[in-house]
Amino acid sequence: MAIYRPNRNIEASMIDFLDTELKAQWSNIKVEKTFARIYGIALPSVCVRVGTTSYDKVEIGSETIKRNPQVLIDIFCKGDGLKLDIIDYIISKIKSGMPYYEYVVVNGAVQSKTENGRIRMLDMDVTHIDFGVDKNNLDVHDRYRALITCSISLGKIE
Repeated sequence: MAIYRPNRNIEASMIDFLDTELKAQWSNIKVEKTFARIYGIALPSVCVRVGTTSYDKVEIGSETIKRNPQVLIDIFCKGDGLKLDIIDYIISKIKSGMPYYEYVVVNGAVQSKTENGRIRMLDMDVTHIDFGVDKNNLDVHDRYRALITCSISLGKIE
């Protein structure tokens, strides 16, 4: 039995949320957590991962900290139009936040997930990825990409 720690819970919560929301609008978008999986599946696809996390002291002299994670949402598409549609759709769904779950995993499968707060969006930025070369010379997964960078908060001290 494994109990996910906060950063893995953030990834899993966001993957579950985005997977559910995207399936409501499109039937063919996969949401994954690693680039290795993305490059092995058909487009369009979305990759969710926790990037840099900073920790701020809550009070001088205290050992309590506030976690400040950065979440990276990579979007891989077949064309610019679909890329823009998916970006706008994801932003519209995550801007109000989403449930934060704590996961228990047994033998690689989720045994339980318990809601324990919300993931709050503090800031979101969209970057269109351009490798500066002819798109025909790129892997199909790299031709139409974007990155949504989110600063989030769980509103908890540790």
